[in-house]
Amino acid sequence: MTWLKSRKEPANEKGNMARTPKMYSLQGDKEFRKMISVLDSKFEDLKEFHQDLAEIVMARALTRVPHRSGKLKETIRASGTKTAGRVRAGFKRVPYAGPVHFGWATRPNLSQGHRGGPIMPNPFLYEALDDRRDEVIQAYFDKIDELSQMTFNERRAYDNRRRR
Repeated sequence: MTWLKSRKEPANEKGNMARTPKMYSLQGDKEFRKMISVLDSKFEDLKEFHQDLAEIVMARALTRVPHRSGKLKETIRASGTKTAGRVRAGFKRVPYAGPVHFGWATRPNLSQGHRGGPIMPNPFLYEALDDRRDEVIQAYFDKIDELSQMTFNERRAYDNRRRR
């Protein structure tokens, strides 16, 4: 295995050790940009894909969430972007979502009239993801295969048009 190491450049004619900037060029950058634009159009539908996966996890989280009043359950929501799917819980009106999920060690404050003990963690969102992990991973593998097949076919069509 070869490791790249930085080495000092020889001194220039004035004797100082200033390095000269290295210039790089990318060969085939036009083709690369075209391939990226094809991929970018395919990634637009990832927003919906991530939303669907987040909803799968959210459905499981709704069954695992602890409930006294039901307010915490009402705040669980799913969202999707190009890069991730997210399941969130809590709003400003339900600020206890974090302490319920992660726990709270120092809850009692008798000087201010609060009573009660520490809150034990109940990681219902993490457990929901753990329950659906295999399903989510398989969906990602299927989507990667689908995208790579589509990109390969579109690349082949692009090469055929270019040869004519």
